[in-house]
Amino acid sequence: MTAQLTQDQAEQFSDILEELGSNLDITKTQYDAAVRSYQAVGEHLSKAGSLLAPYNPDIAPQGSFMLGTMVKPVGPKDELDLDLVCQLTGKAADWTQKDLKTKVGDQLRAHETYKSMIKSPEGRRCWTLVYAGETKYHMDILPSIVNSGFRILLEKAFSTMASADVAGLAMRITDTARKDYPFETNHLSWLRSNPFGYAHWFFERASLDLQKGDLLAEAVQPVRKYNEKKLPLQRVVQILKRHRDIQSQGSEHRPISVIITTLAARAYGKETNILIALQNVIAGMRAHIKEKYIPELGRNIKWIANPVDDDENFADRWVTEPERQKSFYTWLDAVEADVAKFVDARSIGVPAIMESLKKPFGEVEVMKAQNSYGILLEARRKAGLLKMAQNTATLGSMGRAVVPDHKFHGTEE
Repeated sequence: MTAQLTQDQAEQFSDILEELGSNLDITKTQYDAAVRSYQAVGEHLSKAGSLLAPYNPDIAPQGSFMLGTMVKPVGPKDELDLDLVCQLTGKAADWTQKDLKTKVGDQLRAHETYKSMIKSPEGRRCWTLVYAGETKYHMDILPSIVNSGFRILLEKAFSTMASADVAGLAMRITDTARKDYPFETNHLSWLRSNPFGYAHWFFERASLDLQKGDLLAEAVQPVRKYNEKKLPLQRVVQILKRHRDIQSQGSEHRPISVIITTLAARAYGKETNILIALQNVIAGMRAHIKEKYIPELGRNIKWIANPVDDDENFADRWVTEPERQKSFYTWLDAVEADVAKFVDARSIGVPAIMESLKKPFGEVEVMKAQNSYGILLEARRKAGLLKMAQNTATLGSMGRAVVPDHKFHGTEE
C-alpha cells in the first residue's frame, strides 16, 4: 500500500493525519480542569486528620492521560474517562483489600462535594467520581499499595530510555471479584498492576532519537505539561481509538483501549511519517496476537500479554465473552479498509481525501482538520516553504516547484 505513494503524497497524508489527530486532542481547558480536579482529590485524601494520611496517599494519572493518547468523546453527552491511581505507601497490618477500598471510599465521602459524586454501584477495582455540568468527565480512582521508596525507584526508571527494572514499579490493587477480597491481609498476594511500568515500555516504543532526552522524565511529573505536539505512535493510537469510537458506538463489546494501544506499540517500527506508521501498525497488529494453551480449559486461547507482566492477558475477557474477540477483528478489518479508501482518494484531491475521512472519524473533527490543514498550507506559502511535486501536483514542503506568495498589485501601500 505504501509503495504506491510518492514521498510527496506520503508527506501530505501525514500532515492531514497530524491535523486530524490534533483536533482529536482534548483541549487545554479540559486538560487543566482534569489536573485541578485530581490534585484537589489528592489533597483531600492526604490532608491532616485523614485516616489515610499516615500512608502518604499520592494521586497520579495512568492510562491514556499519562500516555498522551486521550481523545475527545464522540457525542456531546459522552464523558472523558480519566484513570487515576491512589498510591498508599504501606497499610495497617490487618487491612484486607476490602478494608483498603472501603477506607478510600469513606475518605472521599467525608468531602461534602465528593460524597454526592460517587457513582453507584461501586466498580470492581475503582471508585468513580462523576463531574457534572460543562466538565463532562468522570474520574476512576484505583486504590493501591506501593512499597517505601517507590517514588525514588519511579524517578530512577524514568530518567533513562534504556531498559529498566520496571517490575519494581508494580503495585497491589483491590478487586471485589477475587475470592480473597474480604479476608487476605498480606498485600503481596493481592492482584498486581503496573501502570507506570507499562508507560515506560510505551514511551520506549514511541520515542524517536530526538525525543530521548526529557520524554520519560516529563511523563512522571505530578503535573504534566499540556503538549500539543505528539509523537507519531501517539497520533496513531489516537486515530485508531477515534475510529473504534465511531465504528463501535453503542456496542458493549467494543475493543478496549489497552489492547489497541499495546498491539499498536508492538507493531510500530519508529516511522516518522504518520500515514506510513498507521498503515504498518494496522498491517502488523494481528501478528502480535498470540495463542497460549491453558490446561484448565484444555485448549488454546488468544493471548495479548501485558508487556511488563507476561502472566496478564489483556484479552482474558475474550474467553468468557467471545463477542469481544469478534468485535475486535471486525473493527480491525474496518479500519484497514477505511484507511485504504482514504489513501485511494489521493488521485482526486484534498476535498475527496477529507470526504473519505468523515464517516470513519466524524464529520465535525474532519472539517476542523481540513480548516487547520488549509491554514498550515497558507503559512508555508507565505514563508516560501510551500512546494508542488512535479508529477503529482501534490502540495507540501518536499516538491520541486515553489508556490509563490500572492502579490496584489494596484493597491496603495
